[in-house]
Amino acid sequence: MKRIVWVLLLLTVLAGCRNETQNRIRRDIQDYTGGRRYITVYALDGTPIHRGTVDGQVTRSISEVVGGAAVETAAYVYWFDTAGQYFQTDMPYLLSSKPQPGQAQ
Repeated sequence: MKRIVWVLLLLTVLAGCRNETQNRIRRDIQDYTGGRRYITVYALDGTPIHRGTVDGQVTRSISEVVGGAAVETAAYVYWFDTAGQYFQTDMPYLLSSKPQPGQAQ
């Protein structure tokens, strides 16, 4: 019963937050619980071209705000791996909490 109350409280708090605040709360929870994220980047033909472990978050670029709404003028994502290397791509990708076949844990 206590768990349900905490989940409902968390959902209520998240509903009143902006997207970036919600994302930060989710990342903090994931960092606290020790969850790992794995990313697979695909070529346009669907062939996997990169697999790796994400340290922290994967961030989408938003370059401009027009009329109060975010407009993606340069659509790409970027992240750091566990060795601290920076990655950036505009290719399709899959972000998962479970490693994909052939991906190191």
